[in-house]
Amino acid sequence: MGFRTWIAQNDRSIVYNNQKLGEMDGVIVSLKDEKLLMSYEDAVKAALLIDCIWFKNSRLMPAIMEVEHSTGITTGLSRMKNFKDKFPPFPTRYVIVAPDEDRKKVLQECNKEQFKDMDPLYFPYSSVEELYSLCQRRKVKGITEDFLDCFMEETS
Repeated sequence: MGFRTWIAQNDRSIVYNNQKLGEMDGVIVSLKDEKLLMSYEDAVKAALLIDCIWFKNSRLMPAIMEVEHSTGITTGLSRMKNFKDKFPPFPTRYVIVAPDEDRKKVLQECNKEQFKDMDPLYFPYSSVEELYSLCQRRKVKGITEDFLDCFMEETS
């Protein structure tokens, strides 16, 4: 989709299609070098284990995502909340990516009082697959944040 992507430092060595995630094109080497974050050392530290952060044009952060497959939904929400609390107010999406069958649990956790200020979104696996398939088949370019929102579900 043309976004530069941060991959959690503990996931960078995962191999996909015979290549480590951390070595793929468009993957950010160091968050310390990101213009948006370089003045916020505590935010950089808080972001190191966030599964995925998208950056656009060095000025925008379209989404901050936690993929919850093996860890708990609350863990991902807490990680994003910690980042949000260490970074000045900034327009972005806080997103939980999780299996479709976890929808009820995602909505329940996202609606807890401590996470409401993030206004988290739910990106079910089926929607991730649909978006990926569309981008691959049609070579979609110029994707806007509004377009991404069509694949995510509000949790409140």
